[in-house]
Amino acid sequence: MKIERFKAQIDNLQRGNRYNVAMFGTGTKNVGLSIRGIKCESATLPGKGFFTVEESEYGPKRAIPHKPQYDAFDCSFILDNSFEDRQLIELWMSTINGNAEGGFHSRFHDDYTGVIMVEALDKQDNVNYRCVMTDAFPVQLGVVNLGNENGDITKFNAQFRYRYWHGEFTNSKPSNLFMGFMDKHLSKFSNKIKGKIEDKIFG
Repeated sequence: MKIERFKAQIDNLQRGNRYNVAMFGTGTKNVGLSIRGIKCESATLPGKGFFTVEESEYGPKRAIPHKPQYDAFDCSFILDNSFEDRQLIELWMSTINGNAEGGFHSRFHDDYTGVIMVEALDKQDNVNYRCVMTDAFPVQLGVVNLGNENGDITKFNAQFRYRYWHGEFTNSKPSNLFMGFMDKHLSKFSNKIKGKIEDKIFG
């Protein structure tokens, strides 16, 4: 690829500080709960993998995937004087276990679950990618550090679990079509034809 084409594409990279986080209650006890990530200073796009078992009928063992596993979702919030985000998460946790009502029994799963969405944005705030976590709920509310000599902006961490997530590639290119075309035809094309393909794709 020519260096000019590379330079033209290099500013099209995803930036880690361009994102949005939103959380919505969907359970019978938290319908209407909404947390917009305006003050969410950091978040993670969770990963996933598989639980495996090792089996061998003959020879070396083979790892067999049998169930998916998903990472927890961690995020950090900046507190303003209203404490709004922390209040909403505390309210969400109260729908899981109503200890303030004198009981310590957790409610039914469908009472307290919600949906979490993390969106990666471009410079114009268009969504490049969206991760949607289903049946989500908070499992840990972090401490808030206070002190006479602590003049920093107050923050707190939170961790959420969920059943599964799926990704939505809202701005993806048909790379599979491109790669299939290249694999099929490049061995037959001259460098001149290859240059024309690059001109067509990268402009």
